[in-house]
Amino acid sequence: MMGKTVTLFIILFFFSFVGRAQTWQSIHKSQTGNTVAWKQFVINPYTNDIWLVNDNKAAVIKNDGAIELLNQTHLGVLWNGSSLRFAFTPNEVFFMKSTFGLFQFSNASNTLVYSEPNITTISANLDTINIHRAGTLLKYLNGACFDSYFQVSGIVIKNTFLYTDNYYLGHQVGWMNSTLQTDPEYLHAGINDKKFQRNTDSLYVGTTKGIMYAYNYDILDTITPNNTSNMPSSNVLELEFDHLDQLWAVFGDAADVPFAIAKLEANNWTNRIDASNAPINFSEFLGLEIDTLGNLWVADNLYIHTLLTANSPGWLGITSNIPLEEIDIIPNPSNGIFQVSGQSSEPMQITILDQQGKQVAHFDLNELSSDHSFDLSDQAPGVYFAHISQGELQWVKKLVVR
Repeated sequence: MMGKTVTLFIILFFFSFVGRAQTWQSIHKSQTGNTVAWKQFVINPYTNDIWLVNDNKAAVIKNDGAIELLNQTHLGVLWNGSSLRFAFTPNEVFFMKSTFGLFQFSNASNTLVYSEPNITTISANLDTINIHRAGTLLKYLNGACFDSYFQVSGIVIKNTFLYTDNYYLGHQVGWMNSTLQTDPEYLHAGINDKKFQRNTDSLYVGTTKGIMYAYNYDILDTITPNNTSNMPSSNVLELEFDHLDQLWAVFGDAADVPFAIAKLEANNWTNRIDASNAPINFSEFLGLEIDTLGNLWVADNLYIHTLLTANSPGWLGITSNIPLEEIDIIPNPSNGIFQVSGQSSEPMQITILDQQGKQVAHFDLNELSSDHSFDLSDQAPGVYFAHISQGELQWVKKLVVR
């Protein structure tokens, strides 16, 4: 149907996560035509298809595991700076291109449905596509486009609720913007993300000082390190909701570099995911998405990662016949001398990363000693991660140097 179909190869990563064995699976960018979600990482909520969008191409991981590669053949003339963005209604797929406007995408072809040279982004609200442009908001529905004459930026819309973000959270009153900064629960901080809860009209706002949530243009409360436990940081970069409407957040450091993901349960942040228990390269983090079954998908510059659960799509789990137990590193912990056990005759490469994701050493099996050992004794005591490659297989092992 859409573009070139690619056979999917999946890399397994095994970790200890939240006190029990967990399995991550990762899809390398080579399997998506080197299409990385630099511009947009989004899941179609009506099909669970995963979209990875660049300026001038896109890839779609279908809900059956097939990968569709989209380029100028399917999307028309593209260039660096096209600013591709996709939005989804219950029955249609739309995309925008900078300086051109809004397109409908169907059966691997596109149709320009509204020309707009100043288009900046698009979003969907049920059957309506919102066209955000320099100056005002347009609404496209059933082949017709309407100008709202509402001049403001950072708009998010769900059902009848429209919130704005013109440095301060606000909402529309007539043709004017009214801010909510005088609300006693307002967090006076930089706004990073705004998301409506999946199954309600409550809006959650991630800021540099925590999260505030609102309903009917009234800020109800805040979520901060002061009123919750184990919150990784007050700097909340991204918000997502799972199929049960539980809140997940991406947390950043003071420099806005992502370093952890966690879920809020009651007043406690749980299920923390970071470099110690996941293969995600947080220094090249691109986004978190959660499908309608509650599966987490994380994009970085090299991979799409997902944590396997009972709700994972059936096409996941297709791996090589070599089980994890055939590769191990012993002893662990050690004084820095480690040995690879259970390897086959295939060449093996081992890259060692520290907890910040920086490479500190690299070993090739062909250059190891006859007992297949490698030496990290010149590194400072602490936790490291061995990224092991053997043919098309890859694993990550947590190492402790005493």
